[in-house]
Amino acid sequence: MDVQYEDIVADMEGQARRLIDWVGLPWDDKCLAFHENKRSIRTASVTQMRQPIYTSSVERWRNYKSYLAPLLDGLGEFAPR
Repeated sequence: MDVQYEDIVADMEGQARRLIDWVGLPWDDKCLAFHENKRSIRTASVTQMRQPIYTSSVERWRNYKSYLAPLLDGLGEFAPR
């Protein structure tokens, strides 16, 4: 399953329901309030997991486009436009 960050930002519930359905699990409204979960998080994403979905990262990669040029060239048709 492919999931685009921009799609999640635009439609959090729709994309979450799509993902939960794809893995065959029952829907739980807590999926939309993931940032309120008080369990321990031991990954580098702990800061992101403690806040709601935000839009400030959309298209942020473009700030580094000149540095990513060799990678983007290598990806060819699969590179973001």
